Amino acid sequence: MRNEWQRLKRSLGHATRGICYTVKTQRNMQIHVVMALLVLFLGWFLAVPKGDVLLVFFSVFLVLILETVNTAIEKTVDLVVGEKRHPLAKVAKDAAAGAVLFAAILSILVGVYVFFEPLWQFIQNGERRMIHIRDRDSAAFFLTVAGMYIFVLWLVAQIFRPEKKEDDR
Repeated sequence: MRNEWQRLKRSLGHATRGICYTVKTQRNMQIHVVMALLVLFLGWFLAVPKGDVLLVFFSVFLVLILETVNTAIEKTVDLVVGEKRHPLAKVAKDAAAGAVLFAAILSILVGVYVFFEPLWQFIQNGERRMIHIRDRDSAAFFLTVAGMYIFVLWLVAQIFRPEKKEDDR
């Protein structure tokens, strides 16, 4: 049993070092961590209900998780490919970064949905009161859905955009 606890402790140490490496060396992860702290503070400041903050918490953690996985993929590809360029290495890195982008956009949309009305109330009259999602107007929902549609349209436009040649980049 003692051996299992030692293995668990060692495993948690490796995981912690991986997270610390990512936070220390990856600019985007540093931005995500700062934004996460600001958003969680905003949730407390605006008296957002706990269940709503939990939605934000899950979406923020999804971004942090995927940024960590993205770093692992990038470093693994760099280890395997080295200095030479390979089209599959680029695809792997771009796809991992795309996963982070999806999560970041989800997090933004959740943030708009959760924070729009409490923030609007505070801006209009300085009032910080708890507004449950079920009691909100449809403005936040409309903005969230509009944001999603804009992103999907942008994505479709990117898919059908003509490819640039390597010489043009």
